Amino acid sequence: MSKAGQLVSQLFSIRNSYGKKFSSQKLDLLKAVSNEKLTSKKDVQLFHAVLLFLIAYPDDRSVYTLSSNLLRHLHSYIQTHKKLRDRLYNSGITNTQLCAAFSFEMVKWLRSNYKKNIRIRSFEAGDAQIQSVLSVVMPKVESEIMQDGNAEWRSWLKQSMKKEEDLLDRLIAVFDETDVRPEVKDELWSAIGINIEIDFTAPDSLPDSLFIPYYHRSLFKRKNTPSFNSINPPRVRLDKEGSAGMIDCSRMILVRHLREIDPITFTAPELVSYYRLPRGFSIALMGMVPVRRHPIDSYMGYTVFKNGLPVAYAGSWILFDSARIGLNIFPAYRGGESQYILEQVLKIHQHVYRLKRFTIDPYQIGKDNSDGIHSGAFWIYYRAGFRPLREEQKKIAEAEAKKIRSVKGHRTPPTVLKTLAESRLELILNKKAVRFDVTDLSRAYAGILKNQYNTKRKPAEELATKKLAGLLQINYPKDNLQYVLKNWSILLVKNEKELRRNRALKKILKKLFELKATGSEEEYIYGLQRSHALKKMMEKVLENSIR
Repeated sequence: MSKAGQLVSQLFSIRNSYGKKFSSQKLDLLKAVSNEKLTSKKDVQLFHAVLLFLIAYPDDRSVYTLSSNLLRHLHSYIQTHKKLRDRLYNSGITNTQLCAAFSFEMVKWLRSNYKKNIRIRSFEAGDAQIQSVLSVVMPKVESEIMQDGNAEWRSWLKQSMKKEEDLLDRLIAVFDETDVRPEVKDELWSAIGINIEIDFTAPDSLPDSLFIPYYHRSLFKRKNTPSFNSINPPRVRLDKEGSAGMIDCSRMILVRHLREIDPITFTAPELVSYYRLPRGFSIALMGMVPVRRHPIDSYMGYTVFKNGLPVAYAGSWILFDSARIGLNIFPAYRGGESQYILEQVLKIHQHVYRLKRFTIDPYQIGKDNSDGIHSGAFWIYYRAGFRPLREEQKKIAEAEAKKIRSVKGHRTPPTVLKTLAESRLELILNKKAVRFDVTDLSRAYAGILKNQYNTKRKPAEELATKKLAGLLQINYPKDNLQYVLKNWSILLVKNEKELRRNRALKKILKKLFELKATGSEEEYIYGLQRSHALKKMMEKVLENSIR
């Protein structure tokens, strides 16, 4: 290993250790590394990750300032060394390039905001498949010429380009102008498999006005279950430009890590709220534009920032006062305050969305997810108060927790973590909280469809939707409202007699569906929580489906 590599490894080993001794060591090592020439891809990536960690979790102003300066210097160094830059391809580091396939909306946004930094690299689909997809999204009369070898799709699109356009612009325009449902458009775009090459020319962080650097004497290490008393974190009012910047930062950090989630891809500035939290943390909550919303539950997204850097993200699926939730810490920030981040995420969701119960899906803790096993994600949730829903996993967890407390250095074997990941986890803050979510309603829906409609989905949905629209006095629902009604209809018409009698519930449902289709997602969530009659009706539907 080179001298530079040794210094970076030493720095990495003490990055999350604190006290005067370690602060001095970090400063000495940072200065020493800055005097060495980094040529190894591995060394550069590790040094980059360490600098990000030290900016997020600095001992003091000196460590924070020096790390920030060295990060800028590293980015400049990469820019001027082509061979190193080429070796860092797909690393996501500033002043390198990345190539991957992203959703239509993400590519459209990237093209609009970073026009000079994005281009088509390749297509995964062959010409015949691309031509077939274009025949679906283009008007029939326009696409007809591509049939039977009359015209090749590339040349046909190029002849209609404007002077300032290229092939990517034309493809985006064709998909943007089609009238197929957004989720169908997504699948058709994905079927083409457009690999986009992106230049990263600037780091992703919040402007200085939105955070105050926090310096650490130590890292937060909780040994007992946290208290979920009511909190009232200060909300930072953002103008449209500030909210757009928050979205920009959240999307780009995901792109750098070859990731996307719907609430961050399909949000808008007016759907962002930003809260300042203790210890240099802050969080941006994001809802989806109406056309992209889930029809029954509410899929909300969030990004966690630390000293202005995006350190974590995920989403929550909220129904009544319960939410399925997750947490993903970006690799550079692991070994920091993951436990504290989770607790703050739960508390802010509890406060903003008025929640009384949280659940964790098996994937989050390692089912079909090796990263979840490797990081021991189960114990982060367990220490926050989550417990397995299945008895077998509950007993295994209790036994392992005792070993951890009594046997110094004990680590749960991967085989045990994989067994624990076979169960969902649950955290109950109030015993009156609903104990079901949309995955349970999905099973009930399938049962009703099979038992009452002989699994004939289309006629069943058409009949139930027409009935529900009549009961709620909604004339000729279209677009988003029709989509919402269609998804609720079979579940609600199951209790048609009760629904006919309850005028108040019908009035509430009509309002809720309008909110979901065109209004505020938060008001939809609160409206569900206030409707005890709807909650009881769904509980009844679930009870009947189990019998």
